[in-house]
Amino acid sequence: MKLAYAMKFLLFLFLILLTLGSLCTAQCYMRSANKYGCVENRKLYHFGVVWKTKDCFRCECQPRAMICCSLVFRPTNYDRENCIALFHRKSCSMRVVWKSDPQEPCNVFAGVG
Repeated sequence: MKLAYAMKFLLFLFLILLTLGSLCTAQCYMRSANKYGCVENRKLYHFGVVWKTKDCFRCECQPRAMICCSLVFRPTNYDRENCIALFHRKSCSMRVVWKSDPQEPCNVFAGVG
């Protein structure tokens, strides 16, 4: 009986660690808040406010911290020899295209974001 309980506990722990690992692939950062709210680029945001930065991050001001996560899907697995990733700040997106023909998209097999 104890062995079955231990196996279930280890499986549960493994699933939690797996989930936390996948959450860490999202590019996020945190900063502490002060008693008035959160400060980003010398601007004060009150608690509960959500905004998008010029660098394509979605930020939220919470009583204990400001949490910002990237809105951009960053390709990580593509043909880096023949293709190039292009960042579009206005749409907060990236396109991967052929170096020889930038009008043609390349295959992307994995990414972060």
